[in-house]
Amino acid sequence: MSGNTFGGIFWSDGSYFAPMLPDLPVFTRCTGCGEILNIFKARHEEAGSWEEADGLPSVGHLSPEDIREALESGRYQDAEEMIYLRRRLWWSMNDHPYGDETPTATEVTGEYRDNAIALMSLLSGESNGDLITKAELYRNLGDYEMCLETLTKINEPSLNTQKVQIEEASRKKISGTIRFNNS
Repeated sequence: MSGNTFGGIFWSDGSYFAPMLPDLPVFTRCTGCGEILNIFKARHEEAGSWEEADGLPSVGHLSPEDIREALESGRYQDAEEMIYLRRRLWWSMNDHPYGDETPTATEVTGEYRDNAIALMSLLSGESNGDLITKAELYRNLGDYEMCLETLTKINEPSLNTQKVQIEEASRKKISGTIRFNNS
């Protein structure tokens, strides 16, 4: 599959909406048996025609409740699977401004904090991508000093625009997810 991000909207938590680049799920709930599964580890059936495809299970994104169920099941212990599920749960708990509206302050519930801490512990912290995610999590939790400290460790020029915007939001004590201005 190919696509592009022209006209896409990107948020500080790493989520995005890009009409020409669909977000393909890694986990789904089978419409046949009801199990939550990793589509890359599941048995696949391929149809040769539309007629053959009729009736095969479909693939879709998990609801926040499905993500919680997958995490609580204990079936998924692989670090990459846990990161995927915890990141998706984080995204589902964040408000994502579509326009120029002021970001909504993050409501830090016990579940939100526990998920953020679990996600941070799964990230190595060595890569620039992990560091910017951790900085955003700290900001969402209202730990602006840790956010700013983490941002100083990022040395990837391609992340400068995002880094500056997260830093600005942190200095203004804005905890909510921000829409990146990619100009």
